[in-house]
Amino acid sequence: MKNAVCAPLVLMIFLLAASGAAAQSGECNAIPWGEPISAVEQIEFSHVGDGVHYYRVTKVEACGLSKIEDTRVTYGFRNNRLYTTIVEIDKARDVGDVIALLMDEYGLPDHKKDGGWDIYQWDNDTLRIKLKSQYTTDRIKIGMYYKPLMGKE
Repeated sequence: MKNAVCAPLVLMIFLLAASGAAAQSGECNAIPWGEPISAVEQIEFSHVGDGVHYYRVTKVEACGLSKIEDTRVTYGFRNNRLYTTIVEIDKARDVGDVIALLMDEYGLPDHKKDGGWDIYQWDNDTLRIKLKSQYTTDRIKIGMYYKPLMGKE
């Protein structure tokens, strides 16, 4: 998995394991990175920002992190192809476990503090993963970005 051309919800499966939940039989039906919007069922338009069209997921299979945390999932499409998945958790059960799991999988992140948030970032050939955490509220935002669809930085 270190190469991570994985389906976007695979992160949720990793987070499920980090939280000590029992493994489930079967897999989630996540859409692969770069797939067209037509591959996603039951989503609702949210907004547009920086050329990315964001859609809230209105039906999420109970898999991965969704089984144990109250999550909100948003998909972002650039040029009509899946570019980003954003997962938000208002009260994470264990922020430290989530960060530790990502470190086990992707190595040491870059880290900085900004406006009351701790921001951790991992990069590999195909993905950028950014985790923003507010320890005072246990709030977490996790963004996964498909690098082949990223604009010039």
